Amino acid sequence: MTVASDRGAALLAARLTSHVRELTGSEPDVEPISVGGGVALIDDDADRIVFLASPDRPEEAFGNLLLLAARHQLEEAVVIYDDPSVAAVAARRSAVVDPPPTVQIADGVLLRPVDAAPLPELLQPTEAPLGFIDLCRQAGVDPVQEGGIWRGEILGLEVVRATPSGIEIGVGRLDREAGVALHGDRPPAENLMSVAEIVRTQRRAGAGSHPLATLVRERWLRHDLITDPSTLRLASLTAVDPAETPAGLRDSVPTAAIGIDISGERVLLVCSVGADPDLVPAVADLVLREDPDRLIVALPARDVLPTVVAAVERLAVRSEVVGLRGGWD
Repeated sequence: MTVASDRGAALLAARLTSHVRELTGSEPDVEPISVGGGVALIDDDADRIVFLASPDRPEEAFGNLLLLAARHQLEEAVVIYDDPSVAAVAARRSAVVDPPPTVQIADGVLLRPVDAAPLPELLQPTEAPLGFIDLCRQAGVDPVQEGGIWRGEILGLEVVRATPSGIEIGVGRLDREAGVALHGDRPPAENLMSVAEIVRTQRRAGAGSHPLATLVRERWLRHDLITDPSTLRLASLTAVDPAETPAGLRDSVPTAAIGIDISGERVLLVCSVGADPDLVPAVADLVLREDPDRLIVALPARDVLPTVVAAVERLAVRSEVVGLRGGWD
């Protein structure tokens, strides 16, 4: 975080100062700072943070607001947007935070409240295409349905998917398209076994920094916990759709699963890897959608930071953050 200095940030900072003056009726005693997704004015004496979302990256504002409010232990949080659709999503998520941040839209120099957006509709589960489950199992690949698409994964990494035009094999869209062009005449089972073997040689403990070992590790972590839910004292665990659909293999988003613990409570598990300011907003949507009795956020032990723990604890559901050893270590 730095004091706003470049032209764009300085303009945002001036706007934020004006909005804070309008909100409080007095001149702020502190300077705005530039953070991911906008600028923030943190007033520890007033127990308040006001965040103005950047027009360029407004979707990053809410997560950074929650982290800053948790880090400084501030009770009052206000976030201001220019984009009504992003503001409506933030308003929905704020309902799960305690105390809930105030979400507002800037209308010139005036501020107005925002109606919360509804949750996105989940696609209904469908039957797997004929032969797809058997194809996956023959190659030792886990069949998974997510976002209405049937996929086959190795330790959370997709190696095959069923599409309207048929079975596509490979890691990522470009690899699948190349596979169709180069090996379209090979039997799918033979092709999948070949790809699966290549992936297994690299996606394993101690494989280092090879892309096949580092991609979507949050899904790898979820796979390991679904395989052995007793690690979290759960009786069962089943994958569910994420809060947001990733744009591609390099777009890391928190993954989720629903389980039942030994006392019969419904437990939401969310897995993430690395420093992700969008973690808590995604968890908020998952809590709204799944309505769990309690929440577990699972991270690699090195990623369990006090600010993240404090932000998760502000969600209006019993929660714990656990640090685990990843299967790649």
